[in-house]
Amino acid sequence: MARKRELLDDVQKSLIAFFKKNTTEEWITLREIAAAIGVNHPQTVLNKLNQLVLKGYFVKDQHGYRLIRESVVDRFDDIIQVPVFGFAQCWNQWKKVIDEYTQEKIPVTLAFIGTSDVQNCFFVRAKWDSMEPKIQDWDLVLIRQQPTYDPNDFVFIVHNNLPKLKKIVKHDNKFYLESVNRFFEDVELSEYDESKVVWVVKKIIKNM
Repeated sequence: MARKRELLDDVQKSLIAFFKKNTTEEWITLREIAAAIGVNHPQTVLNKLNQLVLKGYFVKDQHGYRLIRESVVDRFDDIIQVPVFGFAQCWNQWKKVIDEYTQEKIPVTLAFIGTSDVQNCFFVRAKWDSMEPKIQDWDLVLIRQQPTYDPNDFVFIVHNNLPKLKKIVKHDNKFYLESVNRFFEDVELSEYDESKVVWVVKKIIKNM
């Protein structure tokens, strides 16, 4: 049975067409985009752009939104459903979390995920402000389960049964959990702690 295509709405199509014609306009505002495509509110533009990020048409980085998939009739058999769950349940066993606690799923493309190993990927919503400005409260964070991590990675660590987004740094042969927010002190990983790093942050989608 053929998979039903997930169609774009008129505003999403207009945004793709607009960005195709304005690829160098990094300074343009949401209000100006809204006026150009006939939308009343800049917030509508922001919401639609974030939806297009999840569909794999745009990426968002420090420079703003960038169009990466121009055709609105591209194949849709690469759309996958990635589960979303919050921090409160993340300390449980992997399959138990996915099977028993996850209710929300978000459709994204394999190109957006960046790996075919989708069974080991999921989203969490960030809470609190220890990782600001890199990761802010309610940001949607793509996590991938993998056996190793790079020292520059943000990791998802289960520390004394508390799931946290941090960096792991080493000073004087001791390891610490480091926050981006300078108002938070580093936390030493003691030999008496129960800690397990199983997930690495792969993408951050701002406050959706």
